[in-house]
Amino acid sequence: MHRLASVAAILLATMLPTVAAQEKPTADQKYDLKRCAPRVVRRAPRSKQKPIRTRKGEKSTGFSPVIAFQILESGEVAHAYIKRSSGIADVDRYALNSIQRTKYNARSGCSVVETAATVLVQLSGG
Repeated sequence: MHRLASVAAILLATMLPTVAAQEKPTADQKYDLKRCAPRVVRRAPRSKQKPIRTRKGEKSTGFSPVIAFQILESGEVAHAYIKRSSGIADVDRYALNSIQRTKYNARSGCSVVETAATVLVQLSGG
């Protein structure tokens, strides 16, 4: 029997330490950490997604999904993937889509940032 749940809220909870995959600056250049730090300029709006359901054989791991991704100089998210699963495919897919639809500030000359985020999905019975 499938259990239905509706998504009440989704929050980006934690950005794990970021690692800049930048080119080495020359002696006369300095990496400007303040200017190059990514900032969210547009969060993914709550989508009218199908209700989350647990399929036969799925079991929650007890953890929120962790999504690893890159933030390009343009502020776009690229190469997002599930680093740690919640055990529920619909929850993982919702978290992945949320990260992919987030937009960061443009950071010209700062190169790519590799990072990860824990996505909390609050479920309510339905």
